[in-house]
Amino acid sequence: MKNLFAFYGSLRSGLSNYDAYAAFLRYQFSTWITGYEMYSLGVFPFAIRTHLPHEKILVEIFEIENAEIRKQIDELEFQYGYHKDTIEIDGQLVTIYLFNEKANYPKVNEGDWAKFFRG
Repeated sequence: MKNLFAFYGSLRSGLSNYDAYAAFLRYQFSTWITGYEMYSLGVFPFAIRTHLPHEKILVEIFEIENAEIRKQIDELEFQYGYHKDTIEIDGQLVTIYLFNEKANYPKVNEGDWAKFFRG
């Protein structure tokens, strides 16, 4: 079974946390997933599950074989309040890091963090 992860923020290719892990991330594909909204915390985003079919976010799917790297990414995400969830994308189980609620942060209207962040 592949260890697949859906990254939508700073771990996407070319963004701030990507370089630290790039050697261990095997890119699979990019896709839009529906039923999620994205919000900005300033230098990085968070997403929440909405189940609304008109809401979507862009994710990059990576395989991470190295267990220590998976643990490091868990620690990176957990320290900022994300929780880990498993979703199905194209028939495959994929890990994604989410928040539980949106609070009062600016919405990333187009669902693409790289486009929003680079403005």
